[in-house]
Amino acid sequence: MTTESPPVVDITLPPLHPSQRLIAKHQARFKVVCCGRRWGKTLLAMTLCLRSALQGKRIWHVAPTYKQTLEGWSYLLRIVHQLPVMIAKVRTADLQVDFVGGGSVQMRTADNPDNLRGSGLDGVVLDEAATIKPEAWDLVLRPALADKQGWALFISTPQHFNWFYDLYERGQDASVGDWQSWTFPTWDNPYIPEHEIEAAQRDMLPEDFDQEFGASFTAIGGAVFRLLSANRQMYLRPMPIGLEWLRRGVGMDWGTTEGHKAAVVSGGCTKSGAVWFTSSWLSSSGSSDQWRDEAVRCQSSHGAWLARVDRSQSSEKDRLKAVGFRDVEVGKADVEGRIGDLMGLIIRKAVFWDSNGPGVTEFFNHLCAYHRYPQNHAKAGQIVEEEDDDVDAGLYLNSALVLPPPNPLMRPLRVEYGQRPGQERASEPRKQVWV
Repeated sequence: MTTESPPVVDITLPPLHPSQRLIAKHQARFKVVCCGRRWGKTLLAMTLCLRSALQGKRIWHVAPTYKQTLEGWSYLLRIVHQLPVMIAKVRTADLQVDFVGGGSVQMRTADNPDNLRGSGLDGVVLDEAATIKPEAWDLVLRPALADKQGWALFISTPQHFNWFYDLYERGQDASVGDWQSWTFPTWDNPYIPEHEIEAAQRDMLPEDFDQEFGASFTAIGGAVFRLLSANRQMYLRPMPIGLEWLRRGVGMDWGTTEGHKAAVVSGGCTKSGAVWFTSSWLSSSGSSDQWRDEAVRCQSSHGAWLARVDRSQSSEKDRLKAVGFRDVEVGKADVEGRIGDLMGLIIRKAVFWDSNGPGVTEFFNHLCAYHRYPQNHAKAGQIVEEEDDDVDAGLYLNSALVLPPPNPLMRPLRVEYGQRPGQERASEPRKQVWV
C-alpha cells in the first residue's frame, strides 16, 4: 500500500508596491509601520499573515474593535476564496482560516485585552495599533510570542504622541537590534490618484492632513500647547548635570479610576528662571498612601520642598507639612491661568522635560494631546478632560514655580488696626510694624 503525497500547489499572493515589499523582506522581528490612510496597511498585514500561516505558523491579526476586525476578515476571505479548497478551511464562527500543514490566521479584537490570553503565537499583527490599549501588547501579546520567538507587525496611522510613537522611536534606535520602523505617507502608494491627495489637503486642517495622509506625528486639532509637538526635540531632552535650583516641588492631582488617575509631577525652577520637569507618576489604585509616598519620594530624590494639591484634597496639606514640605497650598484654580503660565515659558523657551526622568515622556505626550472641543461642539472651546491628570498636576506645580521669588531684603509688613481716642470706629491703621 502506498501513501500519496499531498499535491504541491503554487500560490501567488497579492502584489505589493515597493514600500510594502521593503517591509515584507526586512529581517527585523518587530516592525513598526507608520503610514497614511489608503497606503495599503491591510494588504501588507494580510500578506505577512498568509505567508507565515502557509508555512504552518499560528498567526493572529488583532484590531481595536469588532467592526475593524470584520473589515480585515472580509479582506482575508477575498484572498482565501481564490485558493484551492484543499489548501484552506474557513471557520466563520471563529473568524479563523486553517491551512494544510497546520497553520492558521485568526482575527481577534483588542477591546478587552484579557480576552487575548491563551497559548503561544508565531506571529501577530496589531492593526491600527495607535488606538489599541498598550496593555494588550505589554501584558498579553508580547508574552504569547516568547515561547516560539514569534514576530510582530505594528501598523497604524499615527494618533499624536501616544504609545505607538514610543514603539516607532524604538524602531529608530539602531542599538535595539530586533526592532525597525518606517514612515510612509499616503502618496507613497502609487495606486492613489494625485488629485485625491490634493482634494484632501484642501478640505482638511493642516495638522489633520499631516497626520492622516502625511503619517506625521503631530499635534491634535485644537491642541493647547501646539508648540511642544512642533519643537519636540528642544523641549524634551536629557536634563544637564549641575543645575542650580531656586525652588523644587511637586504638583498633585487626585483620582481613583483608570479614567481619572492620581498623579504626582515633580520639577523645579533654576536660578536662571528655567523650569524643568523631572518625574511623573500615575496610579488608578485609589490609594492615598501611595500618592503621598510618591510625593515623599520626590522630596528625598529631587529635593522637593513645595507642594500644590488639587482643591478636592485640601485636607492633605497638613499631612504633607507633617512629612517635611515647607510650602503647601491648593493649586491655582483658574485653568486658563495655569495654561497661560506654561504657555509663557514655552514661548520664551524656558521650560523643559527631562527625557530620562521616569514617566516624563508620557507626561509630555499628554501635554501635546491636551486640546479643546471644536467650534461645532456643544462644549466648544472647553478643555477635553482625557488623559489630563498628570497635566493638571504639572500645571499646578508650574504655576507655583513661575511665581517671582521673594526679595530676601524685604520683610513682610503687618498692619495693625485699632480705635484711636476720639474715633468712632477703627477705619484707619493705627500703626505699621515690620516683622
